[in-house]
Amino acid sequence: MRYLRLTYQGVEMTAFDLLLILMVLATVAGIAAALAAFAFHRRVFALRSLAVIVGAWVVYLGIGTAIALMTPQHIMSLGEDRCFDEMCFAVMGWNRIPSTNAGKAFYLVDVRISNHSRGRVQREIGRKGVLIDRGGRVYEVSTQGMHALSPANGAPFPGLDAEVAPGQTLETKLVFELRDDVDYPGFALGSSLALNPARIMLGDEDHFLHWPTVVPLD
Repeated sequence: MRYLRLTYQGVEMTAFDLLLILMVLATVAGIAAALAAFAFHRRVFALRSLAVIVGAWVVYLGIGTAIALMTPQHIMSLGEDRCFDEMCFAVMGWNRIPSTNAGKAFYLVDVRISNHSRGRVQREIGRKGVLIDRGGRVYEVSTQGMHALSPANGAPFPGLDAEVAPGQTLETKLVFELRDDVDYPGFALGSSLALNPARIMLGDEDHFLHWPTVVPLD
């Protein structure tokens, strides 16, 4: 999908980003106007303002739902970058080894984090990796596996939200523990943020109704 893309102080914004920002600002202004109208006993105006706000969000979310359901899932390859502004992530390889728990296996996923900024240290706050099977079940990083397979010096593997210097890359490893019968696991980039605007943004691959972008581990 091709659409307008703007850059402000190193942060790229699309037309969809701007539309969501305008929706939020207009909602705040509309609610403030409705509250003021109620205070001055202008009940009809206040109710109309609230109705317009609700209607606008119904249309926005409806369009977002339609786009999310109609857009095919994005399947990525090993070494292919997925970028969020100037921070990019790529799965460079993976390995499957037996787990200490019967009927399960560890998946070790090698991830490269790149900072394409020209002048500042950056990090993707709240960024995390998950595995998703064909049925849509999500598997979080195994704390036990991360400790068991950590480097020999005992230092933990960096998280996907680690800081990276401008123009530099960081290699890390994520460990997952899955049952042997899990079908078609794929690596996806998730977020631990409670409020993630991408979940409702028009055309975003992280929309809550869109199948997540994955790198198949098969």
